[in-house]
Amino acid sequence: MTTTVELNAELERFRNWLRYPPRDKRAKSELTIQAYVYSVQQFHARVDGADKDPREAVEEFVRHLSESNAPRSIGRHIYALRAYFEFKGLKLDMGAPSSPRRLPRWLNKEEWTQLLKHAEAPLWNPKAPQRARVKALFHRAVLMDYVGAGFRLSEGCALRRDGVDPRGGLRVVRKGNVERITPVEDAVVIAIQDWVVTHDSPWVFPGRGDNHINPRTMQAAVHQLMVDAGIKGIHRAVHMLRHTAGTQLREQGADIRDIQDILGHADIGTTQIYTHTAHEELRRRMPKRFANFRQGRLV
Repeated sequence: MTTTVELNAELERFRNWLRYPPRDKRAKSELTIQAYVYSVQQFHARVDGADKDPREAVEEFVRHLSESNAPRSIGRHIYALRAYFEFKGLKLDMGAPSSPRRLPRWLNKEEWTQLLKHAEAPLWNPKAPQRARVKALFHRAVLMDYVGAGFRLSEGCALRRDGVDPRGGLRVVRKGNVERITPVEDAVVIAIQDWVVTHDSPWVFPGRGDNHINPRTMQAAVHQLMVDAGIKGIHRAVHMLRHTAGTQLREQGADIRDIQDILGHADIGTTQIYTHTAHEELRRRMPKRFANFRQGRLV
């Protein structure tokens, strides 16, 4: 049986392997590394796989997970364990369980207008206190960070002041530890510049000490903003904004390859979902021409 000391040492080597993988592999982000290590810890806590075939051990673990986890959650654990066994020089020939493909939740045009109007309201109210105006600048910059640039939660949090190009670009380290410049509209840059003059941190969104804002803090702030604005059906608030970015781009006629580049998708198949969301939005906006249609019955 693997001791705690041995496991901790192995997990540290696993972390480094994920950060600096073989040439044919992409480095993982720190959030992904944390998730993978957590999966391995859960695996060892439940199953002693030292003397078992990898597949046999993982199948036992999956049976346990199936009692209280959705297929997508189980799939994430399997991906982590596949990487873990590959690190150990073993092959885990096991795919993730299938789950029904669902369209993501995004903000339609009315909801987005409602949210942005609520966030900016103190800026146009001459009687609003200075504290409320500063908070409004923060909220507007956050919305432009995630809807304007389409960043993931961690990417938007880690945006640096020197990564904001006045000519229309935001430079961040994206998924896979790849530094890229994302092109954005002037309104996005202006909103962020209006906010950063309120502080002197090297981060656009500063957190405690010398760090940027914690992703959980950012998620909570966006969620509360949506609640206050009267948005319903909130699920993973920041990710909803990212999906809103992709949907808006597609509705405005952006090429699917350009959307892939802006959102930083490695696989064009991931971006294709915005074709479906655009169709759903078009269907929602279509005039109801057959509202009084009555279905007849063939005799």
